Amino acid sequence: MIQVGIIGMGMIGRAHLDALQRIPGVEVVAVASPNLEDLVKLQEGFGLRHVFADWRELVDCPDVEAVHNCTPNHLHHEINLACISRGKVIFSEKPLGMDVQETSEAAAKAKTSSIACGVNFCYRAYPMVQWAKQLIQEGYLGEIRAIYGHYLQDWLMYETDYDWRVDSKVGGFARAVGDIGSHWVDLARYLTGLEVEEVLADTSIFWPQRIEPTSGQPVPVDTEDWATALLRFNGGVKGNVVISQISGGHQNDLQIEIVGTKRTIRWRQEDPEILWIGERGGCNQIRYKDGSAMGAVAAKHASYPPGHPEGYPDCIKNTIANFYSHVLGQGGDFPTFEDGHRAMEVVTAIIHSAETERWTRVGGGL
Repeated sequence: MIQVGIIGMGMIGRAHLDALQRIPGVEVVAVASPNLEDLVKLQEGFGLRHVFADWRELVDCPDVEAVHNCTPNHLHHEINLACISRGKVIFSEKPLGMDVQETSEAAAKAKTSSIACGVNFCYRAYPMVQWAKQLIQEGYLGEIRAIYGHYLQDWLMYETDYDWRVDSKVGGFARAVGDIGSHWVDLARYLTGLEVEEVLADTSIFWPQRIEPTSGQPVPVDTEDWATALLRFNGGVKGNVVISQISGGHQNDLQIEIVGTKRTIRWRQEDPEILWIGERGGCNQIRYKDGSAMGAVAAKHASYPPGHPEGYPDCIKNTIANFYSHVLGQGGDFPTFEDGHRAMEVVTAIIHSAETERWTRVGGGL
């Protein structure tokens, strides 16, 4: 059994805890969080061996072999490097750092270390995403021509909506693009094997100040609520994406559409059991999750039979299970620190392009 510790017990930390309970070969033995009252409840409820108020104590704990970093963004880099330096397996939330310099350092240290370092780009691990990737690799779409889509949310729609991500000192220089846009970018890269080479972007801060709930006072906001970007992938493939955290009625609406010379394919996170395939001169298809019809890799990601919907908690579980399959030497396709760095390079280019109002090369040493 791999002994696991989780740092940060907010929404995503609890999602990791839930997922780890469902994966053979791992055991959560420790959690760390500043909220001691919550820690006591977790320890009693899950029979945890250790609870810590300071994340450093968890990283130094000899019982902990692997660490899940579920903290706010400004802590990711320091914790990840501390784990690597101590030889501890690390699975981190994104971003891997507050800027491209930090993510580059993390990716470089992960590459030269002998330990597994993963990042939670979880949307890869939906069964239908795996099926879409299989179809693309088989040439079912033909030659890829274009990739487009959106990632829309509404949880920051009002001036009174506030979260630590709004504070750039904690959340980073890119909010909507960094928080959710990075997921869309990773999904495009993963499905097609293509890299974004150049971007032309526009961003907007619709609420230049928001009401901080503790004080009730307005505070300045310097990160974007909205972004649009034209994308140039390698091989001449074109693309575009819309990113928003102020679009009413869209709770977690990630959608990606890939256009080929034979067919078009579309997947939407809020309707994850369906893969839409567009045909020219024939009937369009709607394919539903069915392990008997998928290839072996996609079917492995379907934990339940057809007609038994699987959603967000399951894609996180699949991602973490793939990671630990790799850790245990059994093979496993998981997002690496290099993938985390590549996403940050695109995020950085989008923000820089919006500021300069010009095409910006990805990874151009900004």
